[in-house]
Amino acid sequence: MNQYIKSYSSLVVMFVTGLFCGWLFFGGETSSEGHENHQHDTKEEVWTCSMHPQIRQNEPGDCPICGMELIPASSGNEGQDLAHISLSKSAVALANIQTTKVVKSEAEKELLMQGKIAVDERRTYSQASHISGRIEKSYVNYLGERVRKGQKLATIYSPQLVTAQREYFEAKKVKDSNPQLLRAAKEKLRLWKLSEDQIKKIDQSGKVMTEFDIRADISGVITKLNVVEGDHVMEGQIMYDLADLSRLWVKFDAYESDLAWLNIGDEIEFSVSSYPGQKFTTKISFIDPFIDPKTRVASVRGNVINAKNKLKPEMFVSGKVNAKLPVNDDVIVVPKSAVLWTGPRSIVYVKVEGEAEPTFEMREVTLGASLANAYVINEGVNIGESVVTQGTYTVDAAAQLKGKPSMIAPHKGDEQTQNMSAGMLHHQKFEDGVSENFKQQLQKAYRSYLLVKDAFVSSDDDKAKELITDFNNAVAEVSMKGVKGDAHMYWMMASKELKSNVQEMIKADNIDTRRRYFVDVSKELSNMVSRFGLPESEQVFLLYCPMANHDKGASWLSNTKEVLNPYYGDMMLKCGEVQQKIQ
Repeated sequence: MNQYIKSYSSLVVMFVTGLFCGWLFFGGETSSEGHENHQHDTKEEVWTCSMHPQIRQNEPGDCPICGMELIPASSGNEGQDLAHISLSKSAVALANIQTTKVVKSEAEKELLMQGKIAVDERRTYSQASHISGRIEKSYVNYLGERVRKGQKLATIYSPQLVTAQREYFEAKKVKDSNPQLLRAAKEKLRLWKLSEDQIKKIDQSGKVMTEFDIRADISGVITKLNVVEGDHVMEGQIMYDLADLSRLWVKFDAYESDLAWLNIGDEIEFSVSSYPGQKFTTKISFIDPFIDPKTRVASVRGNVINAKNKLKPEMFVSGKVNAKLPVNDDVIVVPKSAVLWTGPRSIVYVKVEGEAEPTFEMREVTLGASLANAYVINEGVNIGESVVTQGTYTVDAAAQLKGKPSMIAPHKGDEQTQNMSAGMLHHQKFEDGVSENFKQQLQKAYRSYLLVKDAFVSSDDDKAKELITDFNNAVAEVSMKGVKGDAHMYWMMASKELKSNVQEMIKADNIDTRRRYFVDVSKELSNMVSRFGLPESEQVFLLYCPMANHDKGASWLSNTKEVLNPYYGDMMLKCGEVQQKIQ
């Protein structure tokens, strides 16, 4: 009996426990679900454009870009711009995704350059002998020896100078009767580079000097010995090479990519391993106008005062310069971690403001100069926008997983649009959705096109350029609000290509280039006229020349059947045939 009561009690306890667990999981969820449903019912509906998903409004209406009727936006990523990717707040926190505001800053960076100390080539000197003779005594015997200006370097025996002295003494004897002879003999001694003191000493002694001293013309260090004792030297022969090391050159190697940052007068701070912790400074005085074809560097040079002779030629140096780009205003910069670089393309992810969930937009940017930890951005982002600087690859990976455009697949998601566009181009004429007002506007563009065509027939490039501008304006005046449904979507895609080619015609600098783009313009306009139609009074013929466009063939539109070829003008005016009467 007791065993039966115990079993019954156990069943009751299990039943009560099951009821509690059921309430805990399902009762709480029902309540939560009811609360969520209430929130969903009260949530304000968002309206968007099927062609421009970035348009999001709180009420129905027309798209401010294309004029199409707005539709309710779907939840999640559906209905988003293809370049947008949304992540949950928890995913952003887990991946530690961080953003940084785009700012303007000075375009400056720290350049590091290697180089060496060199002799100032302007402070080198070749000590030559002014007389011919034999070196009796040399007082300079090794490289690196320091000499002072006027110091005795060598003693020379010169037979020619001995003869010149004797001539001087003979002229002195007849100075009263022939003073000119004495002046000539004295001038000859001067030509042998004898000083006035030496000539005076010879005159006072009355004896012929057989040995003469060679003295240093400048102070410096001996860098080359060309003679030794006993050598015979000729007049003008170089005996010693000297260098003044009180001022030296500092020569740095600058890479091609760094040259734009360097300017004459920039200060360079450098150091040498011989004096750890000690800094030296110089200013750029010369930038080599040539690039070394082997090392691909240019020499950048500065001058330095060699106080206490600490610096030695050929010492290696490490230089640092805080360089600035030669621009007047601050530039837009973003951290390097924000840029995903694929070689030909560079992209960043920009945070889209005003979204319920963290949303980012892929942007292609044009990079400028590379700074220390940032890039100059020439185009693609604006001041005040926030770019992803940490977790950039995470955002890009999420875009790839969701089939959005990404770094490695920039055109992902465009296939559907491209297929729809290609299909529309081959459909028949639109039966509805095209207003008469739209046809009249397209007729105006068509007639403007005919004037351009006639200018090409006449090979008048100046007139063609002027008329292309009028044609461009006529196309721009065609309002997309005059077409609805499929016709509207077709116009959105086809007019973009037409306008792009017209712009290329405007930018071209010769008639041949304009005619090349006229091939695509004619093709696009003929498709438009075929599908939208023009007012019934307008005649449109499609003509074709098989030799145009480098023998690929090309068509053009005309309001008559007469063949007047716009691609060759007078050269092949009648080349072509009527291919079709469009209307």
